[in-house]
Amino acid sequence: MSVAANRYARALLDVLYPQNAEAGLQQLQSFSVLLKDQPTARRLLENPTFSTERRRRLLKEISDASGFDRRIANFIDILIDRNRLQLLVEIIVAYQMLLDERLGVVRAQVTSARPLDGLQQRELAAKLEQVTGKQVRMEVAIDPSLIGGVIAKVGSTIYDGSVRNQLSAFKSRLIED
Repeated sequence: MSVAANRYARALLDVLYPQNAEAGLQQLQSFSVLLKDQPTARRLLENPTFSTERRRRLLKEISDASGFDRRIANFIDILIDRNRLQLLVEIIVAYQMLLDERLGVVRAQVTSARPLDGLQQRELAAKLEQVTGKQVRMEVAIDPSLIGGVIAKVGSTIYDGSVRNQLSAFKSRLIED
């Protein structure tokens, strides 16, 4: 992540936090999706050879139609004016990380052998919250090669409770003996 993206994200979060921080994130994500779906609009907004007035009119139409907070619209206008719109995805990632940090939230990437139902996900989240001391938001993926159990990655820490890992450890102990 670039230093510039981090600075923009921090500045926006300082303006929106705490009341509008999550809504601001959703609006930025919505704008990013729109740019992905509408490459012509993106090219126009990113191209400094188009007049500033033309780019601002397009942004106003988009922000009015999408119901963006005026601060989000102003922020996007600054990115366009400074030819930094290409940093939007990085800014969103940095913003989300900074917001999570302020809210005391950690993200956990959980991989399980089978789909976890709602109760299993809540129980796993509760255990991870107990271990980390923070609120946990999980992203769950499926990997049948685990045979059973789960692997949870929180930050740089990996909790491996998979059957595959247990069998591997068992094999190592047998070889040693």
